[in-house]
Amino acid sequence: MANARATKLFDEFAELIRDFITRNRIDRDDYAAVMNYVISVGEAGEWPLWLDAFFESTVDTVDYGTGDWTSSTIEGPYFKEGAPLLTERPAVLPMRPDEPGDPMRFLGTVRDTTGAPVTDAVIDVWHSTNDGSYSFFSPALPEEYLMRGKVPTADDGRFEFRSIRPVPYEIPKDGPTGVLMNSVLGRHSWRPAHLHFRVESPTHRTLITQLYFQGDPYLDSDSCSGVKDELVLPVSDKSADGERWKQAEYTFVLQPN
Repeated sequence: MANARATKLFDEFAELIRDFITRNRIDRDDYAAVMNYVISVGEAGEWPLWLDAFFESTVDTVDYGTGDWTSSTIEGPYFKEGAPLLTERPAVLPMRPDEPGDPMRFLGTVRDTTGAPVTDAVIDVWHSTNDGSYSFFSPALPEEYLMRGKVPTADDGRFEFRSIRPVPYEIPKDGPTGVLMNSVLGRHSWRPAHLHFRVESPTHRTLITQLYFQGDPYLDSDSCSGVKDELVLPVSDKSADGERWKQAEYTFVLQPN
């Protein structure tokens, strides 16, 4: 039995493509080039990357909406289920011995739209290494939950974790996604440094977002169009436990169910 919504969406999409072909006088050579490119994206296994880079930010905005809550943004292709629950305070994200990078301390609070603390939230956080790689997605890293963990909120809605400060990195540029960005469109494939968050609570909608850092050179030209001004925060130098840390703070506001 036909799926009514799928049928409507496909028919509308197909009509948009036909109109595009007509308006731009796409000939057989153009058509063959596009077809071969689409095939190459699949053969390279880059469809998740390609779709994230060009379309996920729009889908995200439509799906999560805007309101008196923290803005969502793209999840990206590097999320990994099953990160360990870190119950120590402060939490320390799993790292290799002598992990390269500037030590970072993140202080967070989770609240609802009335300002009350959300005490039952769990924050799934992940980020890149100092060379822009993600565990489970880079052959140079062990198959371990590095720079990944789940941190529960306390009774006042607060949480803290320690790690290293992530750095800007290029998404893969040797495959068809990078070739399109760099060689065809004349853009770059850099992403600004960021932290990924998935904030879950039984009484609120799951928030998927990223936080960025002031002064990053790629904030205004993120290759994946994920940056929103309200998600850019300052980083300060602080001392804690006899060490120097890069410190960032943020209050997440969750959307009710």
